[in-house]
Amino acid sequence: MQELQEFKYIRNRIREYSKFDLLSACYNKLEKDKDKITPIWSIFLLMKWTYLYGGSKYPSKQLDDSRFVKLLNQVYKLNEEHISRFIKNGGINRMFQIIYSQQIYLQKNVYNEIFSTQLKLFTSLKHKYDIEGKFIETTGLSISDFILIHYIVFIYTSIDKIPVSNLTYTGYLEEDLLDVISEFSTKEKVKRYINLLILNPFNPEDDINNFRLRLKNNSLQPMEMSFFTQFPFQIFNNRIKIIHQSIFNYSCNYYLYDYLKTIDPNFTTEFGNRFEKYVELGLKEINLNYYNEKQLKNKLDAKSNLVDFYIESENIYIECKAIELQSYSLVNPTDEILFNSLKDSIIKAYFKQLVSVSSRLGKDTETNYGIILTYKELLFGDFKELYKIGKPYFQDLDCNHLPPENVFIIDINTWDHIIAIIKNKKASLLSILEKAKRNNMNLDTKKMSFVEQLNEYDVKVFNLSYLERENDVTAIDKKTSNNGS
Repeated sequence: MQELQEFKYIRNRIREYSKFDLLSACYNKLEKDKDKITPIWSIFLLMKWTYLYGGSKYPSKQLDDSRFVKLLNQVYKLNEEHISRFIKNGGINRMFQIIYSQQIYLQKNVYNEIFSTQLKLFTSLKHKYDIEGKFIETTGLSISDFILIHYIVFIYTSIDKIPVSNLTYTGYLEEDLLDVISEFSTKEKVKRYINLLILNPFNPEDDINNFRLRLKNNSLQPMEMSFFTQFPFQIFNNRIKIIHQSIFNYSCNYYLYDYLKTIDPNFTTEFGNRFEKYVELGLKEINLNYYNEKQLKNKLDAKSNLVDFYIESENIYIECKAIELQSYSLVNPTDEILFNSLKDSIIKAYFKQLVSVSSRLGKDTETNYGIILTYKELLFGDFKELYKIGKPYFQDLDCNHLPPENVFIIDINTWDHIIAIIKNKKASLLSILEKAKRNNMNLDTKKMSFVEQLNEYDVKVFNLSYLERENDVTAIDKKTSNNGS
């Protein structure tokens, strides 16, 4: 109840100031603190509430620095006890789930390979349904058109990190930049791209309220992922403003997935099938012999549970689950809510699939390992936390042959990283999993996310053959050469 009153107070203050003054103050704050570690997620929330409530009282008050600082501090403090409650109850891991939704996603790096991975998943790999057809129908762009333009804008947002460059990142999509992009594409395609990613300047409320990961509870919105991840551009000062580089970086990783999942009810099933094919390409890349699901079905009896892949030589079982945590589960990760969110995906993958199959094929083996592959990153380094949640529902199930500390949840980008490490002969898949298990047994070396286990292997360029053709699509230097010939 207190959080609701605090929100209403903040909302009423926002109503007193013009939208332009509030947004200007937010951008000034972001620019001023760009080299500092600050809670930028609260600024994004204030910007969102500015679009919803700003300027509704007339005449607007003058927004001076002290009033803005006071207002922003109130946003900072709103419902800050929510995270503390999980810490007090011993839920450190749960705290990190909330913090991921609130802020860690804004630290997501962008690797060149992610653009190629998306091209592979959304265009090159085919199953029964045409994912790209729906994208073309709703945007007027092919997925390769979108990714190429998105990649060029990403280079522009990162231009300050390039030692030799004639461009300067201004935070805006300037006309001369758009002209350059049009040389690689067309002006019409660039226009369609901007229209897709720009916040509706006339009716932003619809864009905000239709955001798939939106939380309706206002007091929980300080922990919510920003809707700007779907609308990283806005009209500001009659120019096209990039909200923030962290927001744009997230869109480079996940915009296509989020957009397609929002607009296409057939996407999820089709993507799941393509996801399995993509993982299999990695296994072929490192020349590992494996059983796929169809081959396992012949090896086991007809009624047996199955996994997607079984690597007999290393006793590793792999199941693909292209899922994500629901937004409410991320910010309120109680046992009951997490179980209900994951019972048909990751929890099922362990208790009903990995444990079941390994009991048939590796019961007498000294050590078995499991991998649950997801598209998006989930902040579970191994399965131990989820085991505690799920075990009460599977009390009679013997899991000793595949204990939860031997099972890891790994996202698709990290999977590519692992394949590159093995291809470069830095380690084997089994040795990577064994090392991760040892690390997680010690609080000083335990990792919240599996990708952190890979830092020591020092592989920065992946060079994966199954992405070669897709790498060519985003090869700007080749396109420049072709345009000049």
